[in-house]
Amino acid sequence: MIKLEDSGGECLGSRFTPSQKRVLDEFLRRTACVTKLRQGNGFVYRISNSPVFEQHLREFRPDADSANQAHPVRAQNLAFTRSTKGRKNLHEASYRLLKATIRGVTWQCDGEALDLWHLTCIAGALAIDISQMDASLATDSTLWLVENQGLLDDTSWVPDGLHGSVLYYQGQVSERLVEWLRGKKRSPRILIFPDYDGVGLENYARLRKALGEDIELWLMPDWKRKLERYGNSEVWRNNLKYVANAEKNLYLDQEPEEVLKLIDTLKLSGKALEQEAVFLITTDS
Repeated sequence: MIKLEDSGGECLGSRFTPSQKRVLDEFLRRTACVTKLRQGNGFVYRISNSPVFEQHLREFRPDADSANQAHPVRAQNLAFTRSTKGRKNLHEASYRLLKATIRGVTWQCDGEALDLWHLTCIAGALAIDISQMDASLATDSTLWLVENQGLLDDTSWVPDGLHGSVLYYQGQVSERLVEWLRGKKRSPRILIFPDYDGVGLENYARLRKALGEDIELWLMPDWKRKLERYGNSEVWRNNLKYVANAEKNLYLDQEPEEVLKLIDTLKLSGKALEQEAVFLITTDS
C-alpha cells in the first residue's frame, strides 16, 4: 500500500513481488478502494477511493508521521506497521561468539591488544559485534569458522599447529559475517569447517566468492570412512538445492583437488556428514 501511495496512486503490477500482489488482490476484493486494470501484457493497480484507502493505511501504520528515526529499528516498525518484524527488522548490532583454543591467542583493535585466551578462561567466550565492519579487530593466528555450537564448546578437535580462535556462526553464514570478514584482514589464515552437506557447501561457496583464496574448506581426518559409517542420506536429500547453488557459484576448475574429491564423494554416496563426527575415531573393526 505504501508503494502504491508513493507512486502517486497508480503502480504497475510488475513492481510488486508475487506475495505483495496476492495480498493486494485480497485487499482490493475486500475493500474495493483499489482497482486492478489490464495494461499491455500486465496489470496496473490504481487507488479508486482515496479516503477509504487512507483510512485503511492509517490502521496498518498507526504512527507513520511521527515515528522517530532515532528509535531502534524494531520500535520504528511498531510505529509504522504494528509489528516489530514489519519493514526492515535487522537489529543494528549482530553478535558472534569467539573463543581461543590455546594460551597466547590475542586480537588487536586500534592498537590495543585483547588477550582472548584470558577472556575465554574467565567468561567462556567473547561476543563480538560483526556489524562494526570498519573496526580493525584482527588476529595474527588462525581463525576457524564453525557451524555448530558443539565445536565451540569443546575445541579439542583443533589439530596441533592450527590453534587460534573459533568463531561460531550458527547454521548459515550471514551477509554481515561475509562483509565483516571481507572488510579487513581479520586473520592470516581463515578456515571454514562446516557440516559436509548442501548448506555447508553453499556457505563455503559464498565465502569463496567473497574472499577468494583467503578462505579454506577444512577436511576432518578420515572424513571418507566417517562418511561411510556416519553419513545421513535424509540430510543430504533435504539440502540438494543448496548443493546445486554451491556448484553454480564455485569456479570448480580453481578449487583444490581435495575439495572437488569431497563434493564428488558426497554426491556419489548420497549422504551428508555432520561436523561432530570429528570427535569420533574410526577403526577397521
